Amino acid sequence: MTPRRRLHPVAIMAGVGKELKNMVVPLLVIMVAGSRNRFSWRDFIVPLAAVVYTVVMGVLSWIRFTYAWDEDRLLVEEGVFVRKRRSIPFERIHGISVTEGIWQRMAGVVQVHVEAAGDALGEAEVTLRAISKEEARRLQRCVEQAKHKVGAAAHPEPSANRPHRALFTLSMKEVWMASLTSGGTLGVVAALCAFLSQLGDFIPYEALIRDLQSTWNGHGGWYIALFILSLLLAAYGVAIVQNMIRYASFVVRKQEDTIVIARGWLERKAVSVPVARVQGIVIHENWLRRLFGYASVSLIHAGGRLDGGGAGDVVLCPFVEKRRVASIIQACLPEYDLGVPFSPLPKRAKRRYMLRPLVWLVIPAILAAYIERPWGAAVLVVLPLGAWIGIRRFQIAGWSLSSKQLALRSGWFRQTTTYILKRHVQSLETSATWWQKRKRLATISIAVMPLGTRVRVVDVDEADAASVYRWLQGKRRKQT
Repeated sequence: MTPRRRLHPVAIMAGVGKELKNMVVPLLVIMVAGSRNRFSWRDFIVPLAAVVYTVVMGVLSWIRFTYAWDEDRLLVEEGVFVRKRRSIPFERIHGISVTEGIWQRMAGVVQVHVEAAGDALGEAEVTLRAISKEEARRLQRCVEQAKHKVGAAAHPEPSANRPHRALFTLSMKEVWMASLTSGGTLGVVAALCAFLSQLGDFIPYEALIRDLQSTWNGHGGWYIALFILSLLLAAYGVAIVQNMIRYASFVVRKQEDTIVIARGWLERKAVSVPVARVQGIVIHENWLRRLFGYASVSLIHAGGRLDGGGAGDVVLCPFVEKRRVASIIQACLPEYDLGVPFSPLPKRAKRRYMLRPLVWLVIPAILAAYIERPWGAAVLVVLPLGAWIGIRRFQIAGWSLSSKQLALRSGWFRQTTTYILKRHVQSLETSATWWQKRKRLATISIAVMPLGTRVRVVDVDEADAASVYRWLQGKRRKQT
């Protein structure tokens, strides 16, 4: 048993800094709402009290937090007013994420997220905000040794200490191309709009809108278009910088039964994903990357947010030539077969795919053409465009079934192909609306861990949907 110890003092600054960052906008709103356009010293009482309380609680939390581990488990004690003790067996740990933020780098320490069975979705079971790099490596070795003992008991084989070569890396050129084609502009715009919506008391939006309306008959339209274009270009630039910082020095290694993914520039992060916790493989191809033969690959992980993305989503290859994907997956997860042929949808589903986008476009397009006539008639060009997109979605959609694996493919603007092993399927649902029944079509929907992760393909032949259902029922009968 290692002696009980506290985190490095820089953990206080990291924790308090994170809390204060989240409090900035609410405190500004409170100050403005209470000031009524005339600031006085009383307006600073509540924000100052909140800051002092956050700092004091950060120091007390650091004092009360201790950790230790032995050969079999991790022990953590925490809590300022209510003392909480946790003992986590190493064999229950699903993944370890090591991060070097700005505060940690300044002090020469790292932050460790430990995720174990039974934790709340999207939250790490334990976060060690600041421990030395050597301690982090010792903890990882203890976890790996404990898992090897369990694996050796079930499958007694001599384990060779093979060198862990890199299975996938990103050069700076590829990081730049991945950032250019990431498509993260809309997310940046949404975040900016959400931030600006909190500053309504500072920025006179109504007066700005009136000024724009008053100049609409002159050059107001051009000003608005120029402003929107500038906003999109700025958001595109921010998205590029974010992705370059995130995916710099990206490398994937296989260590025995664990996939280790390291990335980052300002914040260096290493994520350990046990192969046994991988529930599926997802290949994403947006229209721009597909044009040049590139894609991104993610793993469906039975756990929380190990990589800072969505729950259960871990990026394996952010930008890779599609012809290389099969070899990378074969090296990391040899059970999966990415070379299986896909069965297309029946031809009678083509009209439904064509009409589906038009349901949302017809009425708005007709109204716009009528209100802005005669030039508004140009808006009607979106109708054949929508039908063409529907045809492309129909041509791409498909499914593939083998004795151990199910694969589903859908989308067009962002094509998604998902591979799931039979034993990882949590539930399978085949459904059909009244319109689908008339065409003898059905929808296949698959659910895997974590909860809420679903994949589906619409308008599959009902006979094919029944065969997929029987395929999974065969698994259930074998289990019983």
